[in-house]
Amino acid sequence: MSDDFALLLLESPWWLPRENPMRASCLPFFEGLERLHDGFNIYYSTFYDTAGFEAALSQDLIHTTEKRQILYIGAHGARGSIADGRASMILSKVSQHGRRIGGVIISSCHVADKEANLFEVLIEGKINWVFGYTRAVDWLGSLLLELAIVESLVGTTDMFDEDEEHLLDTFAAALSKFNPDAPFGANGEPLRDCIRLVQRAKFKHYPSDQTELLALRTWR
Repeated sequence: MSDDFALLLLESPWWLPRENPMRASCLPFFEGLERLHDGFNIYYSTFYDTAGFEAALSQDLIHTTEKRQILYIGAHGARGSIADGRASMILSKVSQHGRRIGGVIISSCHVADKEANLFEVLIEGKINWVFGYTRAVDWLGSLLLELAIVESLVGTTDMFDEDEEHLLDTFAAALSKFNPDAPFGANGEPLRDCIRLVQRAKFKHYPSDQTELLALRTWR
């Protein structure tokens, strides 16, 4: 396992104080994972809109030194929005500023249903993959899935995300812990219909949707 791995965690508040006085956050869950693995570091910031997202990323989180980094975006979403910003604009900022970021997890409902949103991250820059949700999903259920994914990523070797086979194996190792036909979406959709993984592999100019191949490899 590499001892040089960082999770850049950008989160928007999920509920108003009157709805959730304890202010639930994904941060404590990932901090538990951080305590299990030496050399795994978390850097955290918050945002509300496009300007706040860009400021948190460009003025704070990208000034980290770990060789291997992934970005986690946690916020309410729709096909066209993340938090209070346009999804396409927010994700273009990732491409613009993510010079050390290898991959991105978008923990926002519906954003991955519009494939162009994910391609926005990969067309420019050096980011190799994006994972997200095509449906509305449960907050805790999706977080447990993401914890499994991040733990699988922590155990990978350098440059794994440029290789299609290695990336699929890494995600399959995480997703195999879950029943693909179990209700996962907010309306009872099965897990296999709620996720999307897009990659731009090494030496390939354009990204490709790896979701079907991932499902075949994970749930044969």
